[in-house]
Amino acid sequence: MTSKTHDGELRNTASIVYVAATLSIVVALCLPSAGRAQSARAACDKTDAQFAVTAAMPDNADALRKYERNVSGLSGDVSTVLLGDSLVEAWPRELSASLGAGPVANLGVGRDRIQNTLWFIEHERERLRQIKPKSIIVLVGTNNIYLDKPCGVMESYQKLFEEIRSLWPNGKIFAIQILPRGDQMKGAAENIGSVNAELSRRSRELGIRTIDASSIACGRTTPCANYKSDLLHLTPSGYEALTGIARQGIGSS
Repeated sequence: MTSKTHDGELRNTASIVYVAATLSIVVALCLPSAGRAQSARAACDKTDAQFAVTAAMPDNADALRKYERNVSGLSGDVSTVLLGDSLVEAWPRELSASLGAGPVANLGVGRDRIQNTLWFIEHERERLRQIKPKSIIVLVGTNNIYLDKPCGVMESYQKLFEEIRSLWPNGKIFAIQILPRGDQMKGAAENIGSVNAELSRRSRELGIRTIDASSIACGRTTPCANYKSDLLHLTPSGYEALTGIARQGIGSS
């Protein structure tokens, strides 16, 4: 009787261990993308660096059409250029127009990573040379933050800023830091914080001025009236707040 009880206890223990291990695997597979973000402390190797600075064609034809539309609509008197992803593309015209002393060109394209913006500059360099903006406002990187290590994101930024300075040497570059995102603004928060801190620390070396617009995130609580339900894109009130912060950042430079 004692032996059977002992064997039963062993079988029960083994079952518990098996179930626990299985559950841990299931939980890991079901974690949201925030849980799978590259660690902010992970170092970049040669492959990470190569990937970070290699210009990449966007993954859809609509983006190419938008690039063409954006460039074909440029006029020679553009004073300010906006570069970036969907957060830039959706910036209301009546608000973005207040960011420059003259015409403002919005060249943002949804889903762009930094490498896509690099590709756009490289492939449209000759037509982009026709304008001489005094200010270049950059808001891009949120689409990199789950795919690339923070050190890789910084490599991408450095390459992008070099290309912008080469294209428009007399323009001032303003980089809006990656905005908070996700439930309770915890989406990849460690990586976003790491990149933003490094961007600010290296701003002089990179030849840019950084703008911290994290105050639009409602004290990092959700729901937030400045964000749409996806907790990534902005509402009209969010763009009003972002425009005010950007104008202040540009004006204080």
